[in-house]
Amino acid sequence: MRVAAIQTEMGLSPEVTVPLAEAAMAAAMQAAERPDFLILPEYFSYYGLDQKRSVELAQPLRETPGFRMAQSFAKRHKVAVQAGTILASVPGEDRVENVSVVFDREGEVIAEYRKIHLFDIDDLGNGAFRESDYIKPGDKIVTWELEGTVFGTAICFDGRFPELFRALRLRGAEIITLPAAYTTVTGEAHWELLARARAAETQCHFIACGLGGSVVVDGQKKSCYGHSVIVDAWGRVLARAGKGAEIIQTTLDMESLPVIRKNMPVMKQRRLLGDAAVVGF
Repeated sequence: MRVAAIQTEMGLSPEVTVPLAEAAMAAAMQAAERPDFLILPEYFSYYGLDQKRSVELAQPLRETPGFRMAQSFAKRHKVAVQAGTILASVPGEDRVENVSVVFDREGEVIAEYRKIHLFDIDDLGNGAFRESDYIKPGDKIVTWELEGTVFGTAICFDGRFPELFRALRLRGAEIITLPAAYTTVTGEAHWELLARARAAETQCHFIACGLGGSVVVDGQKKSCYGHSVIVDAWGRVLARAGKGAEIIQTTLDMESLPVIRKNMPVMKQRRLLGDAAVVGF
C-alpha cells in the first residue's frame, strides 16, 4: 500500500491553512506512484490554543472547512484521506472535540476517532498546556478496514499510552496512524523514539504525521516539532520529514507482516496477570 504523510504548518485561520493543506495533498497525488492513502496532522486546519478561541471557531463536524475539503478531495482524486484532526463543536457543551475522520476513495466516512488522552502538562520549556479545559475526551478505540487492510488510529498524546496500541493490535490492526502536534521540546526528546516503539511492539506499520511551524498568540510563541515518520513493523524508519511543510511517501510491504509476526509471536507469548491485563478496552 502506497501511503503519504502531508506535514503542514501551524496556523490560526482555516481560511489560510485548509487551502494550503489541499494544495500539498494535490502535490502528493502528482507523484509517479500515486498514493492510496493520505494523512494530515493533528490541528491541520486550526491550532487551538485555548477554550475561547476554539469554541468561537468550532462548527458541527460535517460543516467545518477541514471536513468538507478532505471529503471533496478524497472523492475527486479517488484516494483515501485521514483528515488529521478537526476541532468540532459538541451539542450542549462548552467544549469542543478533537476528531480524526477517515474518508474512503468515494468520500464516504469510514471512521471517526476522538482523542482519548488529553495533553495536560506543566511548562517543559514551551509553555503549559491544558487541553482538558476546552476539549471533551473520546472514549472509544477505533479501527477500520480499507481495501482489505485493517487500520487503527490514535492522536498525539495517546502515543504515550502503549495499552491503547496493544488494544488496536488485538482488534486486528496492521497499520496504525498517529496525527500529532508535538511540541518542539517533547518532540526532540521522544517523538521518533515512541513512533518506533509503538511500531515494534505492535508489529504494525506506523504512520506518524506531525504538525510543524510556529504561531504567536498574545505575545507567546508556540512551536510544533514536525518530523513526520513512517515506520515499518520491524521498527525501521522508511521515511522522515524535517520541521517545516513537507510530504513524505513510501510503499508499505503488507506481505512482511505475517512473516514478522510468525518469527516473533509476541501476541501468543503475552503473560498478563491481574492488574497487568489491559483493562477497559
